[in-house]
Amino acid sequence: MKKSTKIVATLGPATETAEVMEALINAGMNVARFNTKHGTPEWHLERIHRVKDVAKKMGKSIGVLLDLQGPEIRINTKDGVSFELKAGEKAKFVSTPPGEKEMNIPANVIEALQIGDTVSTDDGACEYKVVAKDESGVTVESPIDVTVKHRKTMNTPGIVIDMPSLIENDLVQLDNMTDDDIDFVGLSFVRDTKDIAILRAEMAKRGLHADVVAKIENQAALDNLDEIIEASDAVMVARGDLAVEVPFERLAYYQKMIIEKCRTVGKPVITATQMLKSMTTEPRPTRAEVSDVANAIYDGTDAVMLSEETTIGKYPVECVETQAKIAAYNEPLTEHSLWDWADSGVTSAITYAAFSLLDFSKEDIDMVVCFSASGLTARQLSRFRPDVKIKAVTYNKSAYNKLALVYGVEPILVDKEVFTYSSENDIIDNLKKTKIVKAGQKVLITVGLSEKLAGRKTDSLILVDIK
Repeated sequence: MKKSTKIVATLGPATETAEVMEALINAGMNVARFNTKHGTPEWHLERIHRVKDVAKKMGKSIGVLLDLQGPEIRINTKDGVSFELKAGEKAKFVSTPPGEKEMNIPANVIEALQIGDTVSTDDGACEYKVVAKDESGVTVESPIDVTVKHRKTMNTPGIVIDMPSLIENDLVQLDNMTDDDIDFVGLSFVRDTKDIAILRAEMAKRGLHADVVAKIENQAALDNLDEIIEASDAVMVARGDLAVEVPFERLAYYQKMIIEKCRTVGKPVITATQMLKSMTTEPRPTRAEVSDVANAIYDGTDAVMLSEETTIGKYPVECVETQAKIAAYNEPLTEHSLWDWADSGVTSAITYAAFSLLDFSKEDIDMVVCFSASGLTARQLSRFRPDVKIKAVTYNKSAYNKLALVYGVEPILVDKEVFTYSSENDIIDNLKKTKIVKAGQKVLITVGLSEKLAGRKTDSLILVDIK
């Protein structure tokens, strides 16, 4: 079974052994995500090393995504005990130790709340209207019967809270990492490009060159979406908080819009949250979940993601297999448009020409081979979603791992000598020697010919029958 859509699987207690990691990779996992909301830095680092070792032994390209916690707001109840609120009953948010039917939250959040505001806790399960405010806090009323639980997250849709983009736990997590450990860093609750700049500065202090994945999960991020996409390396449609921060009926529209914008400029995009949530406890997905995964593929997403399904679920390997099956069947049914160039550069022109040849040529082309030291050529070609596999040949280990997130790309790590050539014949001979191509195949090659050094820019197309 072959698929082009990549699968991001979050690793946790259910998937921390080498045996299960190998099974996940065999099932179709391309990127291993580590959620730093849970677990210690030491736990994450040990499992990161483990999955890297497993992937190396298997000869597979597996990226590692370190997903930072970010500035979440969590409520604290009295003695950590849940309490019930009936419809029309009132409770209070306070910044002091909570009493009966009170929830402790940071003082700056209370300061930002005003009478008439709507806020929620527990991923939107509990919603409240602010009905009064005094020196001791804000009083809220619940329109329905709810159970208020300790340490659940709080959302303030449409209300801007002055909070840092990174918390202490995020910095501690980064302290533990090197370029050999992580390929992507997920930035939670992005509001604007300043948040991305702050993360890049903290990474630079630590000598980290991982790609930044901007998680779109609030209205501010939507308001600044174009700038955020430009400033980041990849984007995640983080539907969990996004569906609470904006009216839920808009979620599908925003998903399609974000994916389209990312494809247009050639930035990888991940669709995340509750894709197969029922399989946390059940061996088969619901019909709605199957449709959800398929529709993300029709939208053109680079990757689909699993969270609790693979961290604490009973059927983690089956979840990856399920997404892989849905992807493999539905990808050939998607419609591809011929997009404009991503920019005015030569690489964009070459990949545009390559896709035009693939799309309109009567030639039966078996594959595209991209010589891509940085991965840019492969990413630019991938945004067209060609029907044939893109084999991205690189000597750059970082690019090799990062291309694990890009739709339709099979990264291949080679010695730098493969990039040493002076003619088309040299290129073809190198590909044959490394067994990337074989006799009888018709191959389209994108490569740099005008310069003489490895890392040269892509400027040429070669269509060849391999003898």
